[in-house]
Amino acid sequence: MGNILSIDGICKSFSGIQVLKDVSLELEAGQIICLAGENGAGKSTLIKILSGAEKPDKGKITIFGTTYERMTPGQAMHLGIATIYQDADLVSSLTVSDNIFLGNERLRGRAFVNSREQEERTRKLLQSLSMDMKPSMLVEELSPGQKQNLQIAKALHQEARILIMDEPTAVLTPQESETLMQFVKEYTAKGNSVIFITHKMKEVMEVADRIIVMRNGRLTGNLTAKETNEVELARLMMGK
Repeated sequence: MGNILSIDGICKSFSGIQVLKDVSLELEAGQIICLAGENGAGKSTLIKILSGAEKPDKGKITIFGTTYERMTPGQAMHLGIATIYQDADLVSSLTVSDNIFLGNERLRGRAFVNSREQEERTRKLLQSLSMDMKPSMLVEELSPGQKQNLQIAKALHQEARILIMDEPTAVLTPQESETLMQFVKEYTAKGNSVIFITHKMKEVMEVADRIIVMRNGRLTGNLTAKETNEVELARLMMGK
């Protein structure tokens, strides 16, 4: 279906320590890429660069045909890139619907938030995604799985075309993990794409169209699940 995202020669150092070394990869429309690697491999830094949270020292990012040397979080959001972090990026003291519309509130007149409209739109969105929570619930009342679902719902409300998921099943029950995997498959079937960061081999083999392996800031593998197995992936991740 063609590339929608290309990363070319990305390098990044912190305090003189190089954490990304000439990283390049491509993402196609409708594709699921799994980024696999041990802690410290550089996965988190790479997704922070893609989400605009960090600036690369070198390299470029081309998304939907436009090339950037760096992006801001606002640009990434505008381009349709949404990152679902392991630690939920939500405001705990606000309701589910308030978080969905945060920064893009529906107003009555010029000054008052139209809470009723926001809650009704949120209810329809959650219903369409089969998510079990009420628009009026406070985020601090939600389970870890519900908080993650809320991040996903917020991204889809913002019409995200690329979802980056950082260890998304780390706090989920087996049933919640299974539901998430099904969502990922349905989401990409519509032409959207997912970058899935995990160190769980079973998930990598189950869901990935391509597996990108990182070790010490470098890419050590770029293959399909059919081309590899868990033993080979572990060798590429650990170097032994």
